[in-house]
Amino acid sequence: MSRKYFLLLVSALLMTTSHVYAEEDSRTPVEEFRYITKWSLTLCQAKAKSSFHKVEMAEFTGRPFTYQEADLEISACLKEERAEVKKLFPKALAQVAKKPAAAKLLKEYYAVWLTALDDIPLGASELMTAYYKRQNEASRIATDAWYRFEIEADN
Repeated sequence: MSRKYFLLLVSALLMTTSHVYAEEDSRTPVEEFRYITKWSLTLCQAKAKSSFHKVEMAEFTGRPFTYQEADLEISACLKEERAEVKKLFPKALAQVAKKPAAAKLLKEYYAVWLTALDDIPLGASELMTAYYKRQNEASRIATDAWYRFEIEADN
């Protein structure tokens, strides 16, 4: 790749990146809370699926990867995301403090999200089809709780 195209590519990436950060800075605390909770749930679900697939593929690839290693990867994701969201919650709650019903629903959403996060690890002898169904249902319940909050917050 020529130097000219390389510099053009780097410039484009920097402009895109700065736009993303500028957009992130303009979010309200509630918007940031929603974005991070939704993203982190998806991230840890994907990490769990990937970890379990690595365990399944271990016998074919010759690279040992145990259920204990999968659990460690998943636990690390859950711990990190829970800590990140915990920092954001007080700011989001403060934003809706003048609307007690909305504040209550935000707390309920947070509880639903925490439950969904705790439910990410694969159950003992759980089939992957059942796992995917359970994860989809947890995401749907969290989304439903968020919509109830949004409706009340907008009133």
